Amino acid sequence: MLLAVRQAVAVVRDSGDLTPLRALERQGVVTRLVISMDDARYSDLAALHAVGMARWLQYVAGPEGAHQAEWEASLEPLSRVHARERDAVPPEAAAVLEAVRSGRRLSGPRVPREVRRRVLAGLRQREELSEDFLTAIRGLDPRGGRPERDAAALRPFLDLTPRHHAVRVRALRLLSVTLQMSYRATGDAHTLAEAVRLGRELLLLIPAGGACWADAVAQHARVVGDHYRHTGDRRDIDEAVDCGREALRHTPPDSERLAPRLDDFGMHLALRYDVSGAPSDLNAAIDASRGAVRAVPGGTPDAVSHRARLAGLLVKRHRVSAVGAALDEAVQLVRGAPQPLPAPGRDGVCVAHAEVLHAQYRRTGLVDVLDDAIELYRQAADERRARRGNPADLALALAHLGNALYDLCADSPEGDLPAQGASRPPEPPALREAIAAHREAVEVSAADDPQRPGHLDNLARSLRERARREGRPDALDEAICLLREAIETAHPDRVFRAGMLSHLSGALLERQRHTEGHEPEPKLIREAYAFAEATARNAAGPPGELIRLHRALAELATATGRRQEAAAAYARAVALLPQAVPHPLHGSEPESQLARHGQGLAADAAAAVLRAGGPDAPARALELLEQGRGILLTRALGFHGEEEALRDAAPQLADRLAKLRTALATAPAVAHAEPGDLRHQLAEQWDAVVAEARRLPGLADFLKPPRLAALRPAAAGGPVVTVNASPLRCDALILTSGGVTAVPLPALSHTEAEARAAGFAEALRAAEAPGTPPVDRRTAQAQLRETLEWLWDTTAAPVLTHLSRTTARNGTAITAPADPPRIWLSATGPLALLPLHAAGHHDDPDDARSLLDRAVPSYTPTVAALAAAVRTAARRSRRPRRSVPLVVALPRTPGFAPLAGALTEARAAADHYGPDTVLFTGADARRARVLTALPTSTHVHFACHAVADPTSPYGSHLILHDQPLNVAEISRLRLAHGEFCYLSACATARSGRPLDEAVQLGGAFHLAGFSQVVATLWPVEDPTEAARLFHTSPRTTPAHALHETVRTLRANAPLLPSRWAGHVHIGP
Repeated sequence: MLLAVRQAVAVVRDSGDLTPLRALERQGVVTRLVISMDDARYSDLAALHAVGMARWLQYVAGPEGAHQAEWEASLEPLSRVHARERDAVPPEAAAVLEAVRSGRRLSGPRVPREVRRRVLAGLRQREELSEDFLTAIRGLDPRGGRPERDAAALRPFLDLTPRHHAVRVRALRLLSVTLQMSYRATGDAHTLAEAVRLGRELLLLIPAGGACWADAVAQHARVVGDHYRHTGDRRDIDEAVDCGREALRHTPPDSERLAPRLDDFGMHLALRYDVSGAPSDLNAAIDASRGAVRAVPGGTPDAVSHRARLAGLLVKRHRVSAVGAALDEAVQLVRGAPQPLPAPGRDGVCVAHAEVLHAQYRRTGLVDVLDDAIELYRQAADERRARRGNPADLALALAHLGNALYDLCADSPEGDLPAQGASRPPEPPALREAIAAHREAVEVSAADDPQRPGHLDNLARSLRERARREGRPDALDEAICLLREAIETAHPDRVFRAGMLSHLSGALLERQRHTEGHEPEPKLIREAYAFAEATARNAAGPPGELIRLHRALAELATATGRRQEAAAAYARAVALLPQAVPHPLHGSEPESQLARHGQGLAADAAAAVLRAGGPDAPARALELLEQGRGILLTRALGFHGEEEALRDAAPQLADRLAKLRTALATAPAVAHAEPGDLRHQLAEQWDAVVAEARRLPGLADFLKPPRLAALRPAAAGGPVVTVNASPLRCDALILTSGGVTAVPLPALSHTEAEARAAGFAEALRAAEAPGTPPVDRRTAQAQLRETLEWLWDTTAAPVLTHLSRTTARNGTAITAPADPPRIWLSATGPLALLPLHAAGHHDDPDDARSLLDRAVPSYTPTVAALAAAVRTAARRSRRPRRSVPLVVALPRTPGFAPLAGALTEARAAADHYGPDTVLFTGADARRARVLTALPTSTHVHFACHAVADPTSPYGSHLILHDQPLNVAEISRLRLAHGEFCYLSACATARSGRPLDEAVQLGGAFHLAGFSQVVATLWPVEDPTEAARLFHTSPRTTPAHALHETVRTLRANAPLLPSRWAGHVHIGP
């Protein structure tokens, strides 16, 4: 810029041609050069001289009497040059400057009288202004206690000082701070808007870089962040984040201002996350907050405030991702070493601490913890009420208090209103106080407060609870009115507005049921649905919030008979599910997220599509099931075929993906500090690499849910039956080479399936538990048989009827086929806990009403997993290799009952596989040795104990000599040579929660690379005998060998299904 201006000045001096200089003026080059010269750089005489001469020559070379602004603008820089090098200033300008210094009259042919008068007045005013300004500054309240008076004292200087004068810069800075303090004290939005305007002007006057610039942009970030809270304008929070990042870029690491700037930056990123839903915003916010905590010594008031901020952000992470370690760390931050609460801002720290305890209560249900949170909320509300400051702050504390009190009293789930005339318990005091707190929050909040709609929503929720408990339609009517007002006044882009629509829909349905209205769809419900649908389609925010929104919309559409709309809303919710579930990282976070957002979602979506109908409904229903099931399996284990395709197309990208998979699986799941954040950063990198892979030719669908064409190979050997159990309806989706067919199952209900699954599990325990009386054992076995008969009548028989391989009609038995066909099974929901393969009437050996007598059943975790296994098996068959068997046996394990036949079973298996078998028994069966041997093994046989974890399936494990081998560790293996795995252990094929994921030991070995797996659903009485029968079977495939084995065991004890119905085959 300096060189360009100096060259243009030289052209004017030599030729009088103003064209180059005028062009630079139009391009803003001269102005930017002026802005780049702050007080610290005024010693740069070359820049001062170039600017002064540029403006002077535009005046001199122009027509008489014109360009007086250029004359004035040239005097300040030239005066600084004149003070050090008088000869460098043009004579006419030097005369003016000398006259100003000496007080003489101005003269000269090129100095018009008006210009002389204005220059003298302006320079003298500046000298006077400087002293007045210093006096005004000395009169400001150093504690900021009177911001309105201080602002009034500063405003006149902005009207009197020129744009680039140092006094104006300082006045802008002070007035912006003062106006922000005034807003925070009074909530006056006009002062805040003025502060934003002044802050933006200030940034144009201060050169970028250096301490002054960093101070200005940091202050502007705070102001515009407050402005966002008031307006909800996304542009404001983006500006706050950008300014905060710029301030940190120019803040030295040892600066005392680093900590507060990091704290502000984290807060603004968290606010933006609330509307963007981008995990990168929340992760960066936590990183910044950690930096603030590290930057100040512990025990100080600032340290307490920064720790409280970090704790609040960790609670936010816990809420949106169910990361338990995040909440544990937040609790430690507020419950650790006692810290004195800071006097200024004590109420804010109280709220932050209370939020952590409130979240802890929601996770643990400990009422004492909630009581502590309520007390802190009360203290914060009392302090803000007494201070009479910004009413928005008081309303926020009251809202927190009301929500905590609501949780204290709402100890029963929402449901239908009690019947008219029924006796009702008295209203809990906590509910009365909650309503009072929310009502006060509404009353004190300003009409334009962006949080006011949320306060209205909170009050409506409490009133709905009152209506439910007391049967008061007036409370429900008031709630509906409040929700309508909240929706009308909420910012369209706010996520909580979508929640309000859901609440309004529920309230309207409650009102209809309460009044027993006969109109099938009242006008209000139609209006609420239309509003909800529009918002659901356009809302933004965290994926979990959007899933709840779309699911609520789907449920409302279902309730009002909109079948097509319900199917579409469910489909949108399913599509969001992978985004809401974190990568599997050993802990319970992914399972918790699926339990929160996805439990039963895919099943409901498939059922809704079938209800909506259409020629492609069965295929679309199956695709939705595949899209919403097996998410954790795909994330943790992947499908070898797709990853091999990536390696063929881009080996380096495949290596990056493999390294990220390993890093994700091995990142420490600690409860404190950075390692936990590292896992989220790795997950972001994983998503970025997958996105890059999808841009490659032929890989647009890489790791995406497969479409029907990709699923068809799964049915190459026979039909694949996915039994879908949903509260909406139950069906069997049958995939064959010809497509997908839906078989309705009207006799099957989701409610009964849940009850049957629970009863079956209890009967199993009674049937095999030591010490159970014989009569109880017989009763338990009878219940098991009755459940198998129910599975046949409701599920298996209709499916086989459709496949034309059924039992006799009207109860007449027919002869079973001599060579039963193959059939593959996959179940959703509670049916995943039942032995569908053993469905049938087994009391009479001549009765062919049994799936075991009509087909050779196998299982698959998902249809896509089976299709991948078929492709893998075909690929390996073209590259045969020498068998490398591995047999692992532990006849004795500390803490577990001895396995008397384990060693015999292992030796028999080794004899079956041949002399090349690697045999690990007893102390040799260590986890490290097994993990080393597995990748090179083609066949493996485990004879040991196993533990199925019903709450976190990734914790299910085999018991080895020194340490367990769990599903998470198996997920890290890439078993490229695995052909067959026999798990002679307890419950190696039983799924935990979430049910739709089918995460268990057998499935883990299958998807890790073993094409075929034999496992058990529960502990069987004689696994050694089962293994002997299997390995000595003349049948050539594992599926047929196991089928023959189970039928033999059944023939020996048909009335004892616990001893033979637990064996299953997984794979093609």
